[in-house]
Amino acid sequence: MTGLPHPPAPPPAWRFLLPAGVAEIVFLAALGWCPAADAAGWRALFFAGAFAAYLVAASRVKDARGGAVLLWATAVAMRLVLLPLEPSLSTDAYRYLWDGHIQTAGFGPFGRSPLDPDLAGLRTPWFHQIPEPGSVTPFPPLAQISFLILSLAGGAVLQVKLLWVGLDLATGWVLGRIAHHTGRSRRLTQLLWLWSPLLLVEVAWSGHLLPLAIFPLALVVLLARVPTASGVALGLSSMVAPASLAALPALARRSGYRPLLGCLAAMAVVSAPYALAGRSLLTAPLRIFLEGRFLEGPYLLVESAIPGDAAPRLVALALVLGVSVWAASRRMRIEAALLWVLGAALLVTPVLRPWYALWILPFAALRLAWPWILFTGLAFLPYVALPAGPLPGSGPLPVWVHLAVWLPLVALLVRELWRTWAARFPSRTVPGS
Repeated sequence: MTGLPHPPAPPPAWRFLLPAGVAEIVFLAALGWCPAADAAGWRALFFAGAFAAYLVAASRVKDARGGAVLLWATAVAMRLVLLPLEPSLSTDAYRYLWDGHIQTAGFGPFGRSPLDPDLAGLRTPWFHQIPEPGSVTPFPPLAQISFLILSLAGGAVLQVKLLWVGLDLATGWVLGRIAHHTGRSRRLTQLLWLWSPLLLVEVAWSGHLLPLAIFPLALVVLLARVPTASGVALGLSSMVAPASLAALPALARRSGYRPLLGCLAAMAVVSAPYALAGRSLLTAPLRIFLEGRFLEGPYLLVESAIPGDAAPRLVALALVLGVSVWAASRRMRIEAALLWVLGAALLVTPVLRPWYALWILPFAALRLAWPWILFTGLAFLPYVALPAGPLPGSGPLPVWVHLAVWLPLVALLVRELWRTWAARFPSRTVPGS
């Protein structure tokens, strides 16, 4: 009597990680270094190629064996390809440098725009690259402390990028720990973050500070069973992006009052050096949400139903807070609550810069929320529609960009909700039918 045949061993991960990683590096290098990428068609093709390689690797890595070292080595190589590039898709990095520069000269960063006459003597050779120089800074205290440190260290764009890339890689490590502790695929979770083409373009190339807020937000999930520490991490994240506070109800519901105390303590300590800024300390981060417009999606439905300019934005904010309270009432895991809350925020925001889509990526990677992962690819399309210079660019985006970015996401989310509903409430068959 012969035994049953053994199932075939899973394939080694390097067989597809290596070609997919090389392909993504080639497409990213072409996107950043090839002059042809200035044309919309080539730019779209290069990014689509990188995103396709990313999806191929993600679809295979879970069922393979090994490959962790190759995954990380490739992730580092992808960043090294883009780090030497000057920011051209967005020039926010120069605003970071400016805010740090004026602090080293003894001026507070809040309440003054770069065009303020009192700051005329501080203008630098890269001053003309500061985005929206007539506006006051929208960046909260922890971001400002980071800008000051960068300015004291030399104030170069490469230093900005290296700091954010370090936090970006650290976020990948934290996500791997969370995946390991919760029985998920560590390699798949890390690949979905570390190999994301949008993340690579926005951080290693454009130098956006997102990892400064996302790293402590990932720590909130990792430290969820340590209430005070998770609250401190949430407070630090909120001092870069106040939207992080939407996770507080879910955290407090699961762990009591200690996360709230930790959050408030962290916010107080980080804000203390800027206490003299007074009201502008609170209003500056809200300016973009209250005044800006870019790549609006379902928010347009809110605006069409609610008259006025400020009222639709306040209703959108109330909707996000409502989702936050609902997630807390369901006692969701923190990463699930963040997925719902940040997803709601992205859906109803009146301002969606491409890099905003990355807010949800860590939690989409943990929960394998493929509609949101696809969204990080579609969010690149404004760079295709306005390829001549850094965003936000001049003039409104074409209608086709709004449709191409939002319709697939909404359709996939509706499909997911329908499947969930059908699974929970299956239709009853009539006896004898």
